[in-house]
Amino acid sequence: MNRSLTWLASVSLAALLTAAGSATSQEPAGTTDARAAHLARMKALASTFEVFATPGKPESKVELAAQPVLRYADNTRQTLESSLWIWGAEGRPTAVMAIEFYPNGQRVPRWLYEVASLSTGLIAAQRGEDLKWTAKQPGLVLQTLADADSPASRPAVRLAQMKSLRARFTAYEHAVIEGRIELRPLTSPLHRYADTDSGILDGAIFSFANGTNPEVLLALEAHQSAEKATWVYGLAQMTGGAIAVQLDGKDVWERGAAEPPAVRDSYVNGWIASDSPTE
Repeated sequence: MNRSLTWLASVSLAALLTAAGSATSQEPAGTTDARAAHLARMKALASTFEVFATPGKPESKVELAAQPVLRYADNTRQTLESSLWIWGAEGRPTAVMAIEFYPNGQRVPRWLYEVASLSTGLIAAQRGEDLKWTAKQPGLVLQTLADADSPASRPAVRLAQMKSLRARFTAYEHAVIEGRIELRPLTSPLHRYADTDSGILDGAIFSFANGTNPEVLLALEAHQSAEKATWVYGLAQMTGGAIAVQLDGKDVWERGAAEPPAVRDSYVNGWIASDSPTE
């Protein structure tokens, strides 16, 4: 998110998916009614966005998940409870969106949105007449982890493998004043999925965060072909700050700053007035 303000083969597998399908971070204090009302506002706002798996084809519209995969706050950037949403009911999500509320932004309350592609193809997103965006590049460019052990046959063991693979990655943010800021890997995946028709035996999305605010997303997938099963990874930007990722201590990916409002090849962000219609 903005620096400057800042996973079916069996019943047991389905149960694992249910358990790991979402994650809840530390959440700010507040009454149950107040938090429920704030979530309802975020959901209503998220519902005003549309994502299409194929640009120019309305029939490719992707379903927004009913609940966020993450709720978080970021005191360093003076945001209230925020949320992370995905588009896609099955398989790897097509896109992810962050909704953050800045009560003191530019002297008036306002919302920040960030949309990032998680597709290996091109997608499009729109919000009425305010946003009409088409990605110029795939959100994920998958790379093979050739030296990783073959994916296990049991889902629970594969999850342990993914967590071990995640530990080989580190991420950091470049800040003008603070310099290099190490991002914290959240232990549990935000979302777990599979798509056997596409050869995805198992997959999970992990995050690297400033506190609990996700800045970089890491997709780890077990791919199954006729010959063998392999692990692959892909990375996605989830911040307006400049970020970089290392694998085994070597730089493998980076993205420059994207101060909102900004349009990038597979990422877009912007502001919405707090009194903007949400329906």
